[in-house]
Amino acid sequence: MVGWIILAVLAILILLVFFLPYGVDVGYADEVLRVGIKAGPLRIWLLPKKPLTEKQRLKAEAKKAKKEARRAAKAAKKAAAAKEKEIKPKPKFDFDTIVALLRMGSHAIRRFFRSFTVNFFQLHYTVACRDPYDTAIQYGTACAAAETLPALAGKKIRVLRRDIEIGADYTSEEPTISVRIVLSLQLFRLVHLAVALGVEFLKWKINSRP
Repeated sequence: MVGWIILAVLAILILLVFFLPYGVDVGYADEVLRVGIKAGPLRIWLLPKKPLTEKQRLKAEAKKAKKEARRAAKAAKKAAAAKEKEIKPKPKFDFDTIVALLRMGSHAIRRFFRSFTVNFFQLHYTVACRDPYDTAIQYGTACAAAETLPALAGKKIRVLRRDIEIGADYTSEEPTISVRIVLSLQLFRLVHLAVALGVEFLKWKINSRP
C-alpha cells in the first residue's frame, strides 16, 4: 500500500514538472527594467536588484574570487590535456549535408518559438515631438503599426491577453513608453520537440546512407 502511495506521489510530481508552465516576465516602464522568472504561480524578480548589505557584498566578492580561481584552474587543466591529446581530423561535410542540417535547424527553431505562449503583452506608447505636426504623423504611423502587430503575431505565437494603447501628447516633447511581456513554456513541449527532431534526424541518416 505504501509503495503505491509513493508511486502515485511521484507520478503527480512528474506531471506537475512537465505540465507546469515555466517562463519569464520582462517589463520596462519609467526608465526601469524589470526581469523575473516564473514557475506556475511562483515568480522571482531578478531585476531591479535590491542593494546588498555590507555582509552580502563581502560574501559575493569572496564567492566571485573562488569561482574565478576554479575557472582558471579548469582552463589550465584543459589546456594541458589538449597538448597531450592527439589532434583528430575534423569530419568533412558536403553541400547536401550542410543544407539538410540547416533545414532541420530552421524547422527546430520555428517549432521552438511556436511552443511559447504569450500570457500577457502590454504596450503603452505616447507620442510626443517638438513639432505638433510631427506628433500627428508619428501618432498615425504608430496606430497603424499597433493594428498590424496582433494580426502578425497571431499567426505565429499564441497571445492570451494583450493591452495596447497608443496616445499623443501635444504639450510634451518627450515620448513615453511602457512595455511588458510574459512568456511561458511547458517542459512536455520541449520533449515533444526533441523527439520530433530526433525522428527527423534518424530519417535523414537512413536516407543518406549509400
